[in-house]
Amino acid sequence: MPDSRLSLRFLRERLLPGGRWLALVVLLALAWFQPEVGKTPLSLLTNAQSDYTQRIAPRNREMTPAIVVAIDEKSLGALGQWPWSRQTLAELLEAINRHEPLAIGIDMIFPEADRMGPERLIRLYPRLKSVDLPDPDARFAAALAATPSVLGLAAVHDPAPEARHPRVSPVIVRGGDIEAAAEPFAGVLNNLPLLENAAQGQALLNSQADPTLWNADQGVLRRIPLVALVDGEPLASLGPEMLRLTLEAPAVEVQMRNKRIERVGVAEYQLPTLENGELFLHFGHFQADRYLSAIDVLEGRVPAENLRNRMVLVGFSALGLQDRVLTPLGEKVPGVEVHLQTLESFIQGAALTRPAWVLTLERALLVLLGMLMILFLPRARSTQAVALGLLLPVLLFALGLAFFLLKHVLFDAITLLALLLPVFLILLIGLLTGSEQQYRRTEAALQASSQAIQRISGELEAARRIQEGLLPDLERLFTGENRFQLAAVLEPAREVGGDYFDCFMLDARRLYFAVGDVSGKGMPASLFMAVAKSLAETFLRQSPDDPLGAVMQLDAALQRNNQECLFVTAFVAVLDVESGTLSYFCAGHDAPWRLRADGGLGRIPTETISGPPLGTMEAFPYQQGRLRLAPGDVLILTTDGVTEASNGEEWYGSTRLEACLRALPPTSEAAVIRDAILTNVRAFEHNTPPADDLTLLIVKWHPKG
Repeated sequence: MPDSRLSLRFLRERLLPGGRWLALVVLLALAWFQPEVGKTPLSLLTNAQSDYTQRIAPRNREMTPAIVVAIDEKSLGALGQWPWSRQTLAELLEAINRHEPLAIGIDMIFPEADRMGPERLIRLYPRLKSVDLPDPDARFAAALAATPSVLGLAAVHDPAPEARHPRVSPVIVRGGDIEAAAEPFAGVLNNLPLLENAAQGQALLNSQADPTLWNADQGVLRRIPLVALVDGEPLASLGPEMLRLTLEAPAVEVQMRNKRIERVGVAEYQLPTLENGELFLHFGHFQADRYLSAIDVLEGRVPAENLRNRMVLVGFSALGLQDRVLTPLGEKVPGVEVHLQTLESFIQGAALTRPAWVLTLERALLVLLGMLMILFLPRARSTQAVALGLLLPVLLFALGLAFFLLKHVLFDAITLLALLLPVFLILLIGLLTGSEQQYRRTEAALQASSQAIQRISGELEAARRIQEGLLPDLERLFTGENRFQLAAVLEPAREVGGDYFDCFMLDARRLYFAVGDVSGKGMPASLFMAVAKSLAETFLRQSPDDPLGAVMQLDAALQRNNQECLFVTAFVAVLDVESGTLSYFCAGHDAPWRLRADGGLGRIPTETISGPPLGTMEAFPYQQGRLRLAPGDVLILTTDGVTEASNGEEWYGSTRLEACLRALPPTSEAAVIRDAILTNVRAFEHNTPPADDLTLLIVKWHPKG
């Protein structure tokens, strides 16, 4: 027992009050470990930070030094499925070359002979031996030789029978040994020797997507190697090799320092790289106008100036060919887009990088900020410590954003925060353990907060019951009614919501019904909904023969003392249940659907009479629409909780609602139609929590006789 008490006393008096010595030891250990953080799962957070900064300031793509001739859906539809014959590809290159491009880069690999080549055809059909068959590969090789062209290569780490040493395009290395920095590969998946010898250059197409923080199956492509080692020889990627041919330069240049690759480029077009020669791309948003359909080029529908004096990439964009990558901007783009943006980056001199000095700066900041916390945090009050914990991430992220915007430098604020967090927690724990009274006050505050949450939950439940009580009880109100059917449902996204519906008889033959949607959600929308519904009923009962006037009164009333600027979209209608005449008003709401007794389906016309939402525009002259229903017609009124229901990827939309209605028999009861729509929407959401209140009101008219 004495030993135990002595240990606890030492812990509380020497280490925990302020925790300075323990925090200092942890800080020095983390500073030593910092260079290895990039090899840990923390790199996922670092990548997420760089993606966020790119989305804030994507690269400006005003210049168009290169263009893509795409194998797209349109081309596949016209010329058939991929792979095409080399004869067709040769014709495509010839068509491009007629417009005098600077260079052509092909984002494809051709390791095997054409399937329509003479040898294969004679093997299948021996009688063709006597026929002089054209060789598509020879035609394709001739087209490659006629223009500055670059073929693609796929580098592999494990040597395979089909992988061999390529014909290497010239690369000059200055300032060091590239073997110490560039990623090594055992060989490449190469092109046919005939094609390899015809092209003026061969280049790497390799790129590797990084795993993402939220979805391990979908990687984000952030970097592309500008140079790599293949069987001990440096080999450039497609972008710099095309630039070399364009400038007629003798070689791609690699500049090194201290066993790090610093820059890669051609002549004056140089880009800073990561230490292994990878380009950290500064992406711009995808622009479809930089893609020309291959079939349009083949058939001469592309103006010559679109290709003249530009570098041209030939690649895939058709979805069915699966050559898609995810960029830091959150866009899924064709794989050839990476090489296109690489070429643009060379011309603009735009790239993201992490030079050696920024790594030194990050380590210095780690030590400096850690020492400042060790010196001052134990003396601070708990509120000051929490404020520091909240302020520090803001300052570091602001610093990272400033480096990105001003210098195109990737500053790793996430890693700094992650490494400072243990130091901060040690000091914070020491601070809290030294204040037993403060702990008790915190515990009491937590208990009070828990009671407040329970009280609020009870109040919200009561508010939900009250809101449900405001809605009309259709079965009770219209018991024995045989001139029409009504069915409705209202499901708030939260405990209470801002949707409403209403139905009541103005007199013996006129049925009033309406659907509305208050802006916003939760308690404010619920209160505003209750006011709007009550006022609407009051004004309509006061002026049953002037529903338009009642709507105008409601609009004026909602605008008075509306400090929160809430408003209501609504569709209001009065149906003569004897004649089928429908008078209606629309205030910024979706037009209801009309399911005819003969099976026809359409929307009630509101284009000419629709006005703004109620409560938004003073004294707006709302208009009244009229139409006459046929016996058996059904009106389907909804709020946007139906069409904007989501499964996490897309909205339910009007098209799915229309398909659901068309699948229903025209003779369906109102309740059957309501249940079918609700079931269809919930099946589409697939357990995704609703984002908005959902309301349905079904009105079916079938007069006596």
